[in-house]
Amino acid sequence: MALPPHEYARAALDAELHVQVTVDRVELPPATPGEAVVTGHIARVFRGSPALCSTPVSFTVPVCREDDDMEPGGTIWTFPELLEKAPVMEVFLDSHEGGFRNASYDNHLLTALTDTPVRVYTEEMAREPVQRRTGGRYDPREERRELFLYGALSILGLAVFCWALVRWSS
Repeated sequence: MALPPHEYARAALDAELHVQVTVDRVELPPATPGEAVVTGHIARVFRGSPALCSTPVSFTVPVCREDDDMEPGGTIWTFPELLEKAPVMEVFLDSHEGGFRNASYDNHLLTALTDTPVRVYTEEMAREPVQRRTGGRYDPREERRELFLYGALSILGLAVFCWALVRWSS
């Protein structure tokens, strides 16, 4: 799952659940990079029904080792050795085929449960970056034209202001 940062934030905000899970078991893939399966119980509910506390959950987490040859991309990888040691994870989950699935893959490994969320996303973080009129491509000529126009209009505005000031004072 390779997403730009604003899409991870959007996925987290749109997720049904924002929870902390006590980890019971981690099943690593036979080779990395791959998907580990985390099994545990919901211990804290920050978004969703509080009745979900103690509900068993299972979801995947992308894992890779430091020496894995990784393609550049938006996947948020977790080191398997750290995942295996984490007693608690904070995750964003969605209901999926009678169970749950990791909604954003922005997982946080914790040493203990917390009373407040460790990761909080805002609507501002989830907004898509503004694309320039050039369709996202940088065009230095367009930039120079914009700067020239801005400068010319600024000088014109200053001249009009000075003219109005002279007329007003006389």
